[in-house]
Amino acid sequence: MSDMDLVRIGKADDLQEGEIRRVSVPGYEPLALCRSGGRLHLFADMCSHGMASLSEGEVADGQVFCPFHGGGFDVATGMPTERPCTIPINVYALVERDGDVLVAGKM
Repeated sequence: MSDMDLVRIGKADDLQEGEIRRVSVPGYEPLALCRSGGRLHLFADMCSHGMASLSEGEVADGQVFCPFHGGGFDVATGMPTERPCTIPINVYALVERDGDVLVAGKM
């Protein structure tokens, strides 16, 4: 991966533990960036169960919970953790460099 493939999406210290926010990156689906377990995670913002923005949900114990039906996903893998969600969401690789967070592509 070259530096040209990296897209800056914010500052690493802008998010506190358990915080989540929507991120718009040209050429990508709507994304959600969160901090869980001291690490930053980037994944699809749209719940795979229904038309809900995961960035409006809650982050706890390495999971993001949908604000509509309470379904959950692992923030590191995108795998469903709580019903009614059964379809994984996309997860994206991040690079932290000089205090910046850069999206490096789909995992």
